[in-house]
Amino acid sequence: MIQRSPLLMILLSAVLLTACTTPRPVETIRQNGDRLYALGDWSGAAEEYELIVQRYPGDWKAQYGLGLARLKLGDANGARNALEVAHTRRPNHNKVADALAEAMYQQGRENELFAFLRERAESTQSVHGYLQLARYAVALNDPDSAQVALETAIEVDDGLTVEPYLQAAAFAQRLGDLDTALRRLRQAYGINPYDERVKQRIRELGEVPGPTIALPPGR
Repeated sequence: MIQRSPLLMILLSAVLLTACTTPRPVETIRQNGDRLYALGDWSGAAEEYELIVQRYPGDWKAQYGLGLARLKLGDANGARNALEVAHTRRPNHNKVADALAEAMYQQGRENELFAFLRERAESTQSVHGYLQLARYAVALNDPDSAQVALETAIEVDDGLTVEPYLQAAAFAQRLGDLDTALRRLRQAYGINPYDERVKQRIRELGEVPGPTIALPPGR
């Protein structure tokens, strides 16, 4: 039988204790959090991101991931706390701002949500910002604000993409205004006649996509 000296046993114990107590690298934790989130394990993902946040509260990626996981768990208050930190660190990041808006929406903070979205849209003068304002205005049954936001998005976009026209068409159709919905889709077709979404929506309204159906962009 092999005899181990007391000193050797102490050294082995110290090595094992160090191995057990050494914290995992941050990127290892982050990757596992991302993996758990992708698998739909929101609780497990939140626990992993929380470990990073406890060590590095200013890590915006961890705060963003934590906010997303808490949104999935129905914890709007906790999500907003994390996402506000992420937004402070990355104020121009659309996905962070979108998640923060969703947290406010789930909290039922309508006035704060509209103030946040309006300020962001006006300060960035971005199509994305105005379309987000329009989406939440529709969700909160404020058609006037939605209409203004959509028209502003179309103006800011200046005929570059079909996105504001698709959303404007959906809004018009929601109101039962099929003529306006078709006009917006025809404008979208004029911008990109190869977009399958546009062509499908035109067909759903009883028209056939083709060169003669295209209209120039604009409000």
